Amino acid sequence: MNDPLFSRPWWRAFGFRLFGAVAKPHRNRWSPLPAHPKRILVLLPVLRGDYLIATPLLEALSHARPQAIIAVCVTSASFDLSVVDPYVDHVILYEKLPYWPRSVWEIIRYHPDIVVFPKGHPATTESLLMVLSGAPYRVGLSHPHHDALLTHPITHDWENEHRTEAFARLVQPFGMDPSGVTRRLHVGVDPNAESWAEKVFSNLPPMRPRVAVNISAGQPSRVWPPEMWGQVVQKLSEALPEAGFIYISSPGDVPVCKELVERNKRAFSFPTNSLLEAAAVVARCTALITVDTGTVQIGVARNVPQVVLYSGDHSEYTHFAPESVRNRCILAPLGSRITSITPDMVVENALSLLQEISSS
Repeated sequence: MNDPLFSRPWWRAFGFRLFGAVAKPHRNRWSPLPAHPKRILVLLPVLRGDYLIATPLLEALSHARPQAIIAVCVTSASFDLSVVDPYVDHVILYEKLPYWPRSVWEIIRYHPDIVVFPKGHPATTESLLMVLSGAPYRVGLSHPHHDALLTHPITHDWENEHRTEAFARLVQPFGMDPSGVTRRLHVGVDPNAESWAEKVFSNLPPMRPRVAVNISAGQPSRVWPPEMWGQVVQKLSEALPEAGFIYISSPGDVPVCKELVERNKRAFSFPTNSLLEAAAVVARCTALITVDTGTVQIGVARNVPQVVLYSGDHSEYTHFAPESVRNRCILAPLGSRITSITPDMVVENALSLLQEISSS
């Protein structure tokens, strides 16, 4: 089974090449998109941070075709974000087997006039869903593996540009100039989450500034050790004796947060039950310190300045940097682990950012 002949990537690439060789261009290839479509479907079965990166596209589509119903196809990971998204009218939950037929049936029933495919690399799931949707118009980022499926393949620079810039290109067939797309991320507001966060913060002592510290990482290569987080908060609390620090994390790291809180009287933590509760917490802070994860995009969407730690894979910075808010991004040397970033480097950048905020 280690033979590449049986590997999923090999078969996927082969299947795309074979289809591209035999498929004929769609009859609507480069035909003008309908001016008044009834339904648009955006395929976003992605992680939470990736969903947020695509929110400027959703907003732009709602302006380009204001009369259309805009639906998104998402996984459970970003379902909570999509249902409160102000620019989404309908949500289709994508599920894997054994529930996959139910997801496909929902897409077929939706009967979209236009499908938007925001992936610049081969994507089996989205390609299949796009075909099964039966949509007569299919707008997507160009790639040799799925251009044969698209009626409007859009050129881009997937490897070297920010994802919001790549996604903005998808509005071209709708008659919009990509340079005019507002690339600020947005996140819907959950009234219950906001009320909960307001109550929690009202019980905390006076703190200025309030600094949120996210210790969780979505991937092992982005994990920064708890002892380093503790050093950062300790040194910042010595430099800023009136400041307060709110540790946030995924559920699995709650015990680590509690342990870190016990080390510093200016540190606090309260478990959040949803990403929207975490967003409400971050929104009530002066700044955010975090590793490269979806929390970065949450902070951007709530307009919170931040210090972000990146590993030696600098493509993550290129694609997902918090470009629309004040920030200090610390990149480990190329090819190095994120642990090569020292607590002193984080403290220095955090103090610089907080000074910039207070001076504005």
